[in-house]
Amino acid sequence: MGNNRVLRLSEHLRKYLLLYIVIAMIVALPIGYHFAPFIKTHKSDMKDIILTLAILTLFPSMVQLKVERFGSEIRGKVLETVVGLIVIFVVAPVIAIFLAGYIANKAVSIGFVAANSVPASSASIAYVLLAEGNIEFATILAIISILGALGTVPAYVSLYAKSISVNVPVKILAESLGIALLTPFFVGQLTRYYLVKRRARSVLRNPDIDLPCKRVEKPHRSLEEAISHIEDALECIEGRIGKRIKPYLSIWTMVAMLILIGSLIASKASLLISKPAIAGQIIGMQLGVYAVIIVTLIAVTKALSMSYEDHSALAFIALTKNESVAAAVSVMAIGAAAAIPAALIPAIQPVIAVLYLWLLPALKRILKMKSAAAEKTQIKVNVKAKAMEPATT
Repeated sequence: MGNNRVLRLSEHLRKYLLLYIVIAMIVALPIGYHFAPFIKTHKSDMKDIILTLAILTLFPSMVQLKVERFGSEIRGKVLETVVGLIVIFVVAPVIAIFLAGYIANKAVSIGFVAANSVPASSASIAYVLLAEGNIEFATILAIISILGALGTVPAYVSLYAKSISVNVPVKILAESLGIALLTPFFVGQLTRYYLVKRRARSVLRNPDIDLPCKRVEKPHRSLEEAISHIEDALECIEGRIGKRIKPYLSIWTMVAMLILIGSLIASKASLLISKPAIAGQIIGMQLGVYAVIIVTLIAVTKALSMSYEDHSALAFIALTKNESVAAAVSVMAIGAAAAIPAALIPAIQPVIAVLYLWLLPALKRILKMKSAAAEKTQIKVNVKAKAMEPATT
């Protein structure tokens, strides 16, 4: 398949993803209901299938995660990072725990808590990019949310389960989370190294490949300039390679996610058909979680005078959760019923993200958010103006 065709397919799937999610659910319901006895007798196989699909869904986003930027970027965003982590690790899970108490089915309520405790989704960075937000800050939050989830998800889920007198095996919970998160993380980073970084070095050394990234406009005056040019050239080439493989990774993610959602709905089709109110309750409560997060984000932005770019990064990392992880953890440690929230939330998550993307310009005006790029330009203008002022005696 040619690269243009792949790009068109990727854009098509992204544009109509919500529609395909709804279709996957509608198709999975009768299939799951018809094969309910078979699914019931093959619970262990279903768990393995769901865990495998969750890992496959996560893998492409881990390839695109630029871990090498973490150290250099976090130093300038300490306060913003701390605030972001409070929103991600405290606000969303605590509100979910409060609302989960109103869900009659205990397994589903535990799954709802898990669905709001997991780290950012693979689409988070893409939304930040569309909003012209701070990609580096978003990357910091995404990496910390992945690593932090290893401790916070088992803590919140086991705490809530204990409060409703349900015994959740914490060891299995932690193990399933470790497998679902760390396996694609390490494999994805290794793939990134061999597919992107090593390839970029090979292109840079190849004299037969002529790219603007490799050209030198003027001779280097020092060793530092030469090293800086090489680093910039490598980053530019890596960006080109990343851009080329991104449509393939996007298709992989979306197809795997659709199959995963279909499998989750099919595994509990009998429950959803017999008690359809559960689906409406979960969606309604999830909208409540989103409302609290958005209000918190607006308050934090106003209090800290955050830039538009930083606000956008924090907003999409906080709003879009990786439900593939929640599905894997819920099925492995609790049961298929607990994975129902993780199957339903992806039907509304893209809608909320797109709506917020649409509302951002208005929020920028209302909150009087400044652009980081505009601030830098103004600083340069002020410095230049000051330098031109006549000296006073």
